[in-house]
Amino acid sequence: MQYRLGVDTGGTFTDVALVSEQTGETFITKVPSTPDNSSIGVMNGVKQIISENKINSKDLSFFIHGSTVATNTLLEKKGAKTALITTKGFKDVIEIGRQTRPKLYEFRARRSKPLIQRNLRWEIDERINASGEIVKEITDNDIQSILQQITENQVDSLVICFINSFLNAENEKKVKEHILQEYPNLAITLSSDILPEIKEYERTSTATVNGYVMPKMKLYLRDLENALTELDISSDLYIMQSNGGVITTDTAVEMPVRTVLSGPAGGVIAGTDIAKQTGLQNLITIDMGGTSLDTALIENGVPQYTTNSKIDDFPINVPMVEMHTIGSGGGSIAWIDSGGALRVGPHSAGAVPGPVCYGKGGTEPTVSDANAILGRINPDAILGGRMEMDIENARRIMKEKIADPLSINVEKAAEGILKVVNANMVRGIRVISVEKGHDTRDFSLLAFGGAGPLHASDIAKELGSKNIIIPPNPGITCASGMLIADVRHDDVQSFISNTNQLNVDELNAVFEKLQRNAKENLKKQGFTDEKIQLRLSLDLKYKNQAYDLNISLNGNAIDQETIEQAMKNFHHTHEKIYGFNREDQPLETVNARVTSFGIIDKPENKSNSSDSSQHDITFKSRKVYFDGQYMDTKIVDRDSLLQNNKLVGPAIIEQLDSTIVIHPNQKATTDEFKNLIIENL
Repeated sequence: MQYRLGVDTGGTFTDVALVSEQTGETFITKVPSTPDNSSIGVMNGVKQIISENKINSKDLSFFIHGSTVATNTLLEKKGAKTALITTKGFKDVIEIGRQTRPKLYEFRARRSKPLIQRNLRWEIDERINASGEIVKEITDNDIQSILQQITENQVDSLVICFINSFLNAENEKKVKEHILQEYPNLAITLSSDILPEIKEYERTSTATVNGYVMPKMKLYLRDLENALTELDISSDLYIMQSNGGVITTDTAVEMPVRTVLSGPAGGVIAGTDIAKQTGLQNLITIDMGGTSLDTALIENGVPQYTTNSKIDDFPINVPMVEMHTIGSGGGSIAWIDSGGALRVGPHSAGAVPGPVCYGKGGTEPTVSDANAILGRINPDAILGGRMEMDIENARRIMKEKIADPLSINVEKAAEGILKVVNANMVRGIRVISVEKGHDTRDFSLLAFGGAGPLHASDIAKELGSKNIIIPPNPGITCASGMLIADVRHDDVQSFISNTNQLNVDELNAVFEKLQRNAKENLKKQGFTDEKIQLRLSLDLKYKNQAYDLNISLNGNAIDQETIEQAMKNFHHTHEKIYGFNREDQPLETVNARVTSFGIIDKPENKSNSSDSSQHDITFKSRKVYFDGQYMDTKIVDRDSLLQNNKLVGPAIIEQLDSTIVIHPNQKATTDEFKNLIIENL
């Protein structure tokens, strides 16, 4: 029997999902993450799930990994010593940026320092004009000067970004070829490979991030490949992209910038599958783990995408699932500010030392401690009972650092922490919903991650959500989503023109070139024409507008009618997001895009057709704190729930990878795919 394995590395736990290709049966496990070396946690999880289910490692036919290495390297500023080669006069582009203040009303606000210090930004007197013609060639003296700088500064990674190279990459490629002759093992990033688009700041920034994280990502992935080989796993190692697609390890090594939201994207892809199962096509997803909350929006069954993202103030303009991340997780630390107000996050206790209740040396009260003190987490059931919890010490720290300074009891302090962190998360969710023109009352809340189901009811109440969906294995949802993702590539070429002067034949020629390249790449990876899907889109904007919107196109060939429909869709989208449009104003095209998919065969979802509405639910009982008082609360093992079982709150549903809280005046029903649907009575 063949199996597919997905591994998602989180800040606190590493999640592993195993699916049988023949039966669709899913097996899961969680192990503590190892922040100092993520591959240790990954291999611990792989070995554990193989051992628990007595599976031969040779039977693993597909292995996919959502890596946080690129993200953590960027956030922690622990990347490679990187240099930038750019056109004369442009070495300060990444420092000048767009001249916007990070916070409008905070006059002392400071931008993050550039990833490449000024003495490692080197200029070459080359030039490509706005038509893509080389008007100043690279000379041998230029090359020799760069080689000398590399030798003197002993850089580990090099970024090459010339002005207008998105129109003509010849000069960038020439410099790379000469450098590799002298330094064949040097990591080199070309902006024309990473982001062949207009806007030199965003292109330079994206290429810089890629070069900064590349050496560390390469070392990590190659080490992980070797570890998998030693375990006799036959599958190649595949990596989840930020756009919800799959890439090979070789591609991830060369373009690690495409993996900065690798793990969370898997959860959104799982959300699209759950939307099909439940028939609820509009979803807001919340993925709450140990260190952060990632939230995204699915409309009409399709995730929202963006090509204008930022990580720690650094623009990254590769296609990504549109998400908003805030520092609110189970390990988020509660503290009292100088004004005496209770605050939660963004700092986290992480995996080590972790929350106080985990008994690993934590000394600061966290969100998980609050949930444990209020009885919402079973101290004997975390990780299936493999991990003991220290509730007594958690209460002591909560009293000392929160309750006593605020002159309240421990339960009030814990409840206050939950209210504060829930409010933080609601504000974060509004960034990708209300601020994008969406009414949260039109959406259901899909909650996953180890901590998401603990907080889902409170968040849904604030958002006015229709209902709440908890997938069968919420703590492993990101890892599970990776197993149903397709191979995806995004190809782009700048095409700048006024729509009223647009040459349709020229645009079609651009799209034909992009489609041809996309098909060739996927066929090299073994996909036939029947398994290849292509989607075309245009980036459009009003004339003289600084930012653009991506608009999907119908079909694989463009005519005037297609362009006119795209313009109508642009005006509608602009009004939805910004509250107005200017239908009388001309539009400009910016980029032509082709998104290509290599469709991977997926295990079939197995529904449970038996109606078990009359099945009696077996439960225990314990006191849990709700709305200022302890209540007798049903404690249910989720594995005991069958299709159409109904459970009225207050109740706590426990499982290996998460805990689900059902408040008073709520009911939960299990559907045929074992999703739990929570509604108000």
